[in-house]
This record gives sequence, structure tokens and C-alpha cells, in this order.
Amino acid sequence: MESTAMDEEELEEFLIPEEAYEKLSDPSVIRRYIEEGKTFQEIIGYSQESMDVFYLQARKLYMKGLYEKANSAFLFLTTLNPFVPGYWVGMGLCEQMREDYHAALAAYGMASLSDDRDPYPHYYSAICYYYLNERDNARHSMELAQEYISDRDDLLDLKQSILSAKERIY
Repeated sequence: MESTAMDEEELEEFLIPEEAYEKLSDPSVIRRYIEEGKTFQEIIGYSQESMDVFYLQARKLYMKGLYEKANSAFLFLTTLNPFVPGYWVGMGLCEQMREDYHAALAAYGMASLSDDRDPYPHYYSAICYYYLNERDNARHSMELAQEYISDRDDLLDLKQSILSAKERIY
């Protein structure tokens, strides 16, 4: 797909403000913040509202099929705050659409570290393993997804997708 002026405007949302570069230019300052347990989101001073805008822009790029740009946007988000599983899932979906299943699995693994009871990373991992012809891993991931969704009435579509996928995997 071709890049448009609108795409460039959307990507401008992801630029780091000039004043943040002062904080980021001194490694000892960064080290101190990290030792205090701060994320780059906190170091730079991005609000949750800003992060939500970034996420929506990244999702919009993904929905437009601009997977490489969306992946860069999700990389930006995961760098700012690696503890949000949805950012990793977004990155994984981009990699999966680009058929880089190993990179997708790495992203889904990070999402699982942030929230190991979320069924989505396991479900998407199962699909990647299926395409990599790793059926045992695909089955294991699908079983985890099914286990974690068993008591979730709010995810009926995912439950149906898991049942359909299990028929292909088994």
C-alpha cells in the first residue's frame, strides 16, 4: 500500500517532544529512573490519555493494512510501557500478518508475561505454531486459550473461534 499525507500526519503523533530529549540525553538520569522502576512513559511524562491516542493510531494503521507502520507504532508503545499486554498483542498481530511467525510469537510471549490469564496471546500463538507446522505447541497454546476463556461469558466470539481452530489443529 502507498503512503499518503494522512499516514504521515498519523505518524507524527508518535514523535517524542523536544523537551523529553533533555531527560533522555543523559544516561545517568535514565538509569536512575529505571532503577526507581519507571517506564519510559513515566520518564517522558506521557499521560494515559496520550497513550490511548497512540494506541488508537497504531490500531488504525493496522486496520488499514499498513502492518509495517503499525508494527513501528506498537514498538513505540511497548518501548514506552512494556507492561501493557495489548501493545504486545498489537505488535504480534502485525508480525503475524507479515507472516513473521517467530517475531509474532515473541510478542505474544511478552503479552503473556504481562497477563498470563489473557486468552488472546495463547490463541494467536496457536495460530502461529500451526503455520510453523508445530502442532504440539499449537495444541498446547490452544488448550491454554480455552482454559483461560472457560469462565468468560464476555468473549463468546473468541470461544467459537477457539472451537473452530481446534478442529483444524487436532
